Amino acid sequence: MADAQSKGKSTAGPSQIDPSFLSGLAILVLAQILSAIMGLYTQITYSTYGGAHWHENLFYSHFLSLPLFLPFLRSLRSQLQKFISSPRIFISPALLQPLLGAITKAAPPDPQHGSLHPILASLPTLSVPKDILYLAVNALTQYLCIRGVNLLSARTTALGVTVVLNMRKLASLLISIWLFGNRLPPGVLLGATVVFGSAGVYTWEGQRNGLKGKKH
Repeated sequence: MADAQSKGKSTAGPSQIDPSFLSGLAILVLAQILSAIMGLYTQITYSTYGGAHWHENLFYSHFLSLPLFLPFLRSLRSQLQKFISSPRIFISPALLQPLLGAITKAAPPDPQHGSLHPILASLPTLSVPKDILYLAVNALTQYLCIRGVNLLSARTTALGVTVVLNMRKLASLLISIWLFGNRLPPGVLLGATVVFGSAGVYTWEGQRNGLKGKKH
């Protein structure tokens, strides 16, 4: 909807409301309520049993939700076939040289000779479907994000986690608008101001309470 507003397009008539918009709004509100309930439940769990077992929460919360995807198995299989049939990208083993050097902490080879690490030298040039590569990168970044969320949940309150997640969502929206060259609609600009302002007030109030606690 923000993209449609940024391009000057309307999704419905002046006196009509798009049913898909109402459905999406209802799903978003329900998801926010369930997310808040889950955050409070996680906070109670960590306060009772300690926050050292956040890895277990990360595993079980995703593993136990896998059966929910069974009704969409046919659609997922169709999407996977489309990903596999996408144009291929050729990845040279030389691109993995810095990563392998960081992992093994080995000295980089002499660039004048252009030699590769023996492990990489034995690998052929990889041919990967473009959409599969994008999916793998997206899954990796999502893992890093949800791992950080669970680690943060074990160390702070549910409200603090919610504020951080809202900041992340807002940053993702602004980056996507910037990358695709869309102008920022007034509604999004107002929402950004509210989110950033609320996060600033929350951070300032938390720091002030912390200083009061140290004085007493």
